[in-house]
Amino acid sequence: MLKILRSECLKIISSRSFWVILVLAIVLQPLMGLMEIKEIVKIGLDATPATNPELTEAIGPLKYLGFDVTDLGLMPIVVWGAIMGAQEFRNHNLRTTLLSVNNRVKILAGKIGAFSFLTVLIAFFSIYLTVGITHVFLGSKGLNPILLSSATWQHLGLTVINWLLLSLISFGLGFICRTPIIPLVFMIAQMYGMTDKWTWGHYLPVAAGNDLLSVHSFNSIMILLGWLIISITLAYYSFIRLDLGGKY
Repeated sequence: MLKILRSECLKIISSRSFWVILVLAIVLQPLMGLMEIKEIVKIGLDATPATNPELTEAIGPLKYLGFDVTDLGLMPIVVWGAIMGAQEFRNHNLRTTLLSVNNRVKILAGKIGAFSFLTVLIAFFSIYLTVGITHVFLGSKGLNPILLSSATWQHLGLTVINWLLLSLISFGLGFICRTPIIPLVFMIAQMYGMTDKWTWGHYLPVAAGNDLLSVHSFNSIMILLGWLIISITLAYYSFIRLDLGGKY
């Protein structure tokens, strides 16, 4: 199993999409966080809509500064999940993999495990760098950029979990549909507020993820896990019954 995980990790790392995501998450997102905190410092950490009419809401608590920018990295991670889930159905990749490992359960588990491992690494370093740079710029007004605070670490952990679960759901949907288009339409539409139009919208994965980060709701984790179990289970059954003798 370790051999499969290592092989799948190397396959992902050698792909162009991995490096694009890495740059967006590890480089661009922290830079955007730096730009945001510079603007916040200009108007003051205690600014409110009453004192600064250009604000729509008050500046958040110190322990949560920097997390607003993490949505920038979430979208490419979700897109990447759909692409990685669907790409195995191109250029006979699955058939080639089965020639070396004739066990579909191990192959699927290896793909999910490798993708999850790399997603957690990217998510953690991306979010930590973003928050850390924010507090480095704040200097004595901010938290220790290395130690942070217990509340900040908790929120960072929940944000990593949110990135991981949403990307895995996107991965599973991409694997089921064998194209990234359908899961991307489904997931990105939610990110642009489509869930607000329906009373049942909070049961959709992106809305559940937002609730997880805003109110730290246990129910939100259960909703995300439910979507994950459904998508991975359907991916599993579609994979073990798939005839690879044709175009795949």
